[in-house]
Amino acid sequence: MLRIPRNILIQQTTRILNCPRFLSTDPTAGSINAAHDKFAEREQAFENAYFRKQDEELLKKLRRQYDSLEMKSNEIEREQKWIEEEIQRLEKQREKLMKVSFKSVRQ
Repeated sequence: MLRIPRNILIQQTTRILNCPRFLSTDPTAGSINAAHDKFAEREQAFENAYFRKQDEELLKKLRRQYDSLEMKSNEIEREQKWIEEEIQRLEKQREKLMKVSFKSVRQ
């Protein structure tokens, strides 16, 4: 006769009895499918929360990049304005020098 330790038999029976199907209090047909739908809804909620968090992080990153680009754009515009003013100043100075040189040549 095969000797099986008592605790192994107890473990096997408790696994079977702990199965959700045996513990279910809903006797209707399809109750397992209904429970599965609840699990699917729960998983969907977790996925939605995960993707919502991902979207928020991406939006924050895009906002930071946009702010950074806007600051760079403003800096470039300031430099461009300064360069244009410097060009105008140098052109005026050149015109003055040209006038002075023509006056000296005529005399």
